[in-house]
Amino acid sequence: MKISRHLFIISCSMLGLTGVASAQSEADVSFFRDQVKPILQEHCFECHGASDGKGGYKIKSGLQLISRKGLLKGGAHGAVINEESPEKSLLLEVISYNNEDLQMPPKNKLSDQEIALITDWVKRGAPWTPEDADVLHEVHDPHAEMTTVNDKTKAHWSYKPMQRPAVPEVAGFAHPIDKFLEVKRQALGLKANPPASRGELLRRATFDLTGLAPSLAEVQAFENDTSADAWEKRIDRLLALPQYGEKWGRHWLDLVRYAESQGFERDTPKSFVWRYRDYVIDAFNKDKPYDQFLTEQLAGDEIPDPTAESLIATGYHRLMQWDDEPADRLQHFHDVIDDNVRITTETMLGMTVGCARCHDHKGDPIPQKDYFQFASFFRNISPMGNGDTNLRMIDTAQSHSPEQLQAMQQEMQQVRERIQQAEQAYTALPEQKDFAVEKENVALITDSRVKPWKWHYTTKKPADDWFTVGFRAEMHGWQEGLSAFGTDIPNGKAVTSWRTPDIWLETSFLLEKIPSSLRMDLHHDEDVTIYCNGQLVYQKEKYRVDYASMEVSPAFLAALQTGRNVISVHVHQTGGGQFFDLGLVTKGRSIRHEMLAEQNPQLTPEQRQAFRQDIARLAELEKLLEKRVEQALVVAENGKESPPTFIHMRGSAHAEGAQVQPGFPLIFGGEMAKTEPHDAANSTGRRLALAEWITRDDNPRTARVMVNRLWQHHFGKGICATPNDFGFLGSAPTHPQLLDWLATEFVSKNWSMKAMHKLIMTSAAYQMSNRRSEVPLAQDPANETYWRFMPRRMTSEELRDNILLATGELNLQQGGPSIFVPIPEEVLATSSTKGGKWGESPPDQVNRRSVYGVSKRSLQVPLLTDHDQADLDNPCPVRFATIVPTQALGMINSDFIHEKARVLATRLKREAGDDPTAQVKLAYQLMVQRTADEHEVSRAVEFLALMRDEHKISADDALQRLCVAVFSFNEFIFID
Repeated sequence: MKISRHLFIISCSMLGLTGVASAQSEADVSFFRDQVKPILQEHCFECHGASDGKGGYKIKSGLQLISRKGLLKGGAHGAVINEESPEKSLLLEVISYNNEDLQMPPKNKLSDQEIALITDWVKRGAPWTPEDADVLHEVHDPHAEMTTVNDKTKAHWSYKPMQRPAVPEVAGFAHPIDKFLEVKRQALGLKANPPASRGELLRRATFDLTGLAPSLAEVQAFENDTSADAWEKRIDRLLALPQYGEKWGRHWLDLVRYAESQGFERDTPKSFVWRYRDYVIDAFNKDKPYDQFLTEQLAGDEIPDPTAESLIATGYHRLMQWDDEPADRLQHFHDVIDDNVRITTETMLGMTVGCARCHDHKGDPIPQKDYFQFASFFRNISPMGNGDTNLRMIDTAQSHSPEQLQAMQQEMQQVRERIQQAEQAYTALPEQKDFAVEKENVALITDSRVKPWKWHYTTKKPADDWFTVGFRAEMHGWQEGLSAFGTDIPNGKAVTSWRTPDIWLETSFLLEKIPSSLRMDLHHDEDVTIYCNGQLVYQKEKYRVDYASMEVSPAFLAALQTGRNVISVHVHQTGGGQFFDLGLVTKGRSIRHEMLAEQNPQLTPEQRQAFRQDIARLAELEKLLEKRVEQALVVAENGKESPPTFIHMRGSAHAEGAQVQPGFPLIFGGEMAKTEPHDAANSTGRRLALAEWITRDDNPRTARVMVNRLWQHHFGKGICATPNDFGFLGSAPTHPQLLDWLATEFVSKNWSMKAMHKLIMTSAAYQMSNRRSEVPLAQDPANETYWRFMPRRMTSEELRDNILLATGELNLQQGGPSIFVPIPEEVLATSSTKGGKWGESPPDQVNRRSVYGVSKRSLQVPLLTDHDQADLDNPCPVRFATIVPTQALGMINSDFIHEKARVLATRLKREAGDDPTAQVKLAYQLMVQRTADEHEVSRAVEFLALMRDEHKISADDALQRLCVAVFSFNEFIFID
């Protein structure tokens, strides 16, 4: 196909032809002057060297054809003349129209006679007239000062080395942050706002650190706390909550375009990628040093003594879109590398290195060579594949050294053998009818080793509400059977046969009071899910070959109630090699072990003491070694030798230029990477070298970029407003000295993000009110001096989570496989695959936090997309809050909103009774964490009366409509 002439780029470095001019004959020169040069003048000079009439020259695509020197200098598409085989020269190929993508001249093909003359000229060695053979115009690039490494670019604020500035001497403020900010305010004659109220401040901080609203009780407690360190204590408590990692992990997931599907037409799932999400959340909760956090993601397999966490972290390299049927496989392979280059440089360095893939960067001193040197760090990563070809079995015991692991496994085997011998000896003894366990050691459910327990069960899939409160198995035709259930008979005890793939079970027990601890003995086949009173309390993959004895989770204890308690279980099997059995006891050991370890007259005190010690040690060892990650999506390389990396002309993988080696950007010194192959990871070690350079204390970008992001998420915008671009095309920082001071503080605090949160939040700037004042608003409407605190709208995830929090349905369970948030049928119908391949999660799981929802690139939850959910295909450093009609329409009309309004109305009626005034007051407490004033109460009560009296709807429906309106309160949706 023909293309525009300004796409004609002919690059050459005519090796061996530079000396031809001196050897050319007069006949060759005359041939060029008389026969060839007129053709070039008529068809080529106009675009490739003629004067533009303004003191410059027309040199399209960087190619000059008005001289032999310009011809030899070329552009970027390969050599013009093939020295060894002149007839294969690119010049002849394009003028003969034998190249589908490049044909010159673009409008009209040369005549056959003209082509023959140029062909003859090329075969003669491209002779030229001596008087103009060496002419080469110097073309001035107006952007050259910014796009080359020079004194000016080195002096740019973000390329300069970090230096810790002195804190300004400013009266009226004690905090260093406030001193830096006050300098600019004073220069404009502005005064900072007074502090926010304590209620506003706690709501602001709780949302910022956890993404959830505080309760009214928490607000009131803070308002009544008169201690000098009341604020710092609240910050510490919020940072210690597990919800902190969920909130701030979400910010990081935005940057790395986390999604759980491949994209493109089929958009197939990325298996087990949720483990990377859990790693990120856990890293924030643990306050993992930021330099370690980055290193583990880039090269967690290449670090000394890699752990399960560091291996899972390398899932970072598998988050891109991947096409399983690309039209051009080679180009797509390098597109994937490009994606890694872009995400790494933008997210970690605030650099747009990806803009230099096809040519030198147009706005920053980043030559194309820098791009490909950086790309070579990722060149050896194995490509994605279909199915589970990128999955790896990982054992969390890798956190221990091999020697420690082997010693613990041997000790566990010895302890189990001693316990088994004691159990066998006990079983052989005559039954002791006078033996009794102490009163507090109550067996709520006995496993079959002690006494078979009666369960109701079914092997046919039951109704969806089979595990909920109020469901009675005996009323739905379930059978009765004694534990254990399976095809094996444990210890010769009674067993109920179970041979189908799935079994559902239910049993119950009574409690006079809630125990402080509860221990569970469990044996199961491949997968087990356990509910207590309708709440998910335990879930485990992979079968067990012996009993696990464990303390139940806090969620299990929280689900217990006085009176009747229902245990509902689902177990799955494939081969039927293991059985299901369960026991519960209200003290630390199993009921069977209680019988052996306590006042059994058949055991000596020394035997009982030894047995107790063995049981305790076994539990400790199981806790250390039990946790397993069966599979995770991780990085892998193709061996310890990497294929060569070449510069790609115009970004095309099919046009290779010079070879390059791994190296760092020229603007930072251009140091070449020192790499050592990694034997254990069977890799080049290149990624570790990159990670070590990025996380060096003196790297001028890494710390600056991250503290700017921390500032951005506390204040609404960064000190540099373009957080992914600190270059010439990005925004200059409003307070460059403050940014550098924060960056050096970050490094000095061992890259602790929690320490930086506390530093920022203890400033007066963070604690000031958002009150509008006309004078400063006129002088600084963008609030660049931070004279006020800027309110922000909830993120899409915060909106959904806090609606669930208000209704009382929010499930705070952490981690594990993602859940399917229900999607309307109308949205599913838009999927390219029938039904959208959208699963269905259990009702209690559906109400988990939004960060745990499935992130499918082609199918997303309308409530989240309506309210500016992050882009799943590209890094999202800033979520711009839009205001569009579909948001208001969705908040009024969506099924989700009406269903949650119904649930909230039910809660209000249940907790506040039938009194409308009490219902309204409770609604305000739940939604905006304050007491409604008289005017607000009276208006809401009038609305309820209007609905009942004039619109003739029931009191329940009226209350539900009020709840719909409450969900759209600005005070609920915005954080002050």
